[in-house]
Amino acid sequence: MNRSANPSFKSIRIILLTLGVCLLQNLHAQSRDQKSLDWQLGAGNTYLYDDYLSPLPHEGASLLFSSTGTKPLKWNLPDSLDRSFENVKWTNQSNFTLNAVYGQSLAGSNMFHGNIELKNSLIRKVIYRPTWSASTGPYLLLGGGGRYCLQNGNNPGSLDIYLDFGLTVSTNYQFNFWKKQLKLTYQGSLALSGLAFSPEYAESYYEIFYLKNNKNILKYTHPLNNQHWMQQLSLDVPLSHRKSSLRLSVRNDGHITLFNNIRTRILSTHFSVGYIRYFKIL
Repeated sequence: MNRSANPSFKSIRIILLTLGVCLLQNLHAQSRDQKSLDWQLGAGNTYLYDDYLSPLPHEGASLLFSSTGTKPLKWNLPDSLDRSFENVKWTNQSNFTLNAVYGQSLAGSNMFHGNIELKNSLIRKVIYRPTWSASTGPYLLLGGGGRYCLQNGNNPGSLDIYLDFGLTVSTNYQFNFWKKQLKLTYQGSLALSGLAFSPEYAESYYEIFYLKNNKNILKYTHPLNNQHWMQQLSLDVPLSHRKSSLRLSVRNDGHITLFNNIRTRILSTHFSVGYIRYFKIL
């Protein structure tokens, strides 16, 4: 049977050819759309205080890993313009942060702390100039972790679970140095409200999870009982035709809570080195 003479095969070939042309046009139209990914690894110092575990503060070395993805959003943008960071007003930013701390007190006790945060921000550019810009927007953050004190026998650990809704701000300034266009960026965020898990004072986790005594363990958070912030100042140095950059940063994080008469303070400063890669969105 001659397939080329069969009308059904001709129709299939026409349909596949049409779909292929549409796909190539779509890829060509989006070939200059952008997104970026960055990875940072930092080391620094962290102050720990948790009077559920110990009346003594602990302090020590800490490591920080952070990964951020940023994607322009084509809101209120003509179809003729590419979805690039220069053209859009709105961007979506997702961030993953992992923090590990080993602290000691003056009395010689040891405390470990670990924390993971997932954060998603919707950011709008409010001021744009050729060399600098400013942006702001809301964010939603889900975090969890805890602390473990080696010297405690009855209640050796405490648990953190929290959901924050807050505001983020950022500004960047571009300048030339040694024939390279560098970018200096400040980004800060502050929690405004949310929810957090907290046991009652002197209540053990055995009572909560095994005996099911779980009343009053979910607290509404606000700036009076939950101060949670992040500040980062970074310098981006382009590496190759603006497709990638080296990032040098100093970052300050703080989380101070007062729930059910239990006070916690986690204050840290990290110096980090990172790598940024710019991609095309297909």
